[in-house]
Amino acid sequence: MSLPQVGHVLTDWEEIFTIKTVTRTTVDFEETTSVATRSQRCVIQPANKEQLNPETIDWSLEYIWIHSKDTIEIGEYVTFQGADYKVVQRAGYGRYGYTEVIAEQTKKNIVGVI
Repeated sequence: MSLPQVGHVLTDWEEIFTIKTVTRTTVDFEETTSVATRSQRCVIQPANKEQLNPETIDWSLEYIWIHSKDTIEIGEYVTFQGADYKVVQRAGYGRYGYTEVIAEQTKKNIVGVI
């Protein structure tokens, strides 16, 4: 029996957002940081803090809930409404045709600051 591929239901609400991958390398004790960006179609909505683990969230920050047919990894950053959010939690829905993640507000712009 094959699993239902429900990622197609996102199509009507998808928008294009910027995803940032930050890479840090050290050569001869000098740290270098690079930021790679890509555009990705996603559905983003506010996350309900009361449904998140109260032991792991910072109540002073905003959280967003992101769905995409393409992969988003923990530690990547998503730019939403001019602000960067760090992906802190990922659900395993890849077998159903989409990725679901929770991202936490960073209160800073990652590109140019790191």
